[in-house]
Amino acid sequence: MKGRKSIPSKIIQLRGGTKHTHQPPRDQEPQPPEKMPSCPRHLDKEARKEWRRAGKILQAIGLMTELDRAVFAGYCQAWSSWVRACVELAKSGPVYVRKDEDGKSDRIPRHNPWSRVMREADEAWTKKAVLLGLSPSSRASLKVSKPKTQNKAQKFRDSKNGFAIVRPKPKSKARTIKRPGKER
Repeated sequence: MKGRKSIPSKIIQLRGGTKHTHQPPRDQEPQPPEKMPSCPRHLDKEARKEWRRAGKILQAIGLMTELDRAVFAGYCQAWSSWVRACVELAKSGPVYVRKDEDGKSDRIPRHNPWSRVMREADEAWTKKAVLLGLSPSSRASLKVSKPKTQNKAQKFRDSKNGFAIVRPKPKSKARTIKRPGKER
């Protein structure tokens, strides 16, 4: 299929609906349940940190589903590779001189291979960030409603897994005024 990529209905809805697209809403698009998938075990420490950080944000705005696990894992791993490459590049610098087994250098400056790793990881995580709505350009047109602030009673109800004791409201004793001359 050539042409523009289809935009998911959830993104269209967050952008303000189908008014600006002049197309009818796509009712037959699959709507997977919004749920934070479990973190894959193969991710390293830095990738797991990014999984928790970005996952909370995506879940809060309703963009995370179980189907996004692979793309999100790829994003987190690419982020981790980029961070490691940045650290290694900061240690050794962008240019190095190769030395042989005797410790003699050939005095030819070469590009540090970590710079290529950093560049490729940067490309990978930025592409996946756009897919997930994590880049500034991809979320610029999203309209997310702010969460309502909860009072203490609502927080208490939510802490009990949605089960709250419902007590009937006390009936107010309304005063009836009797007017002289009119009987009811």
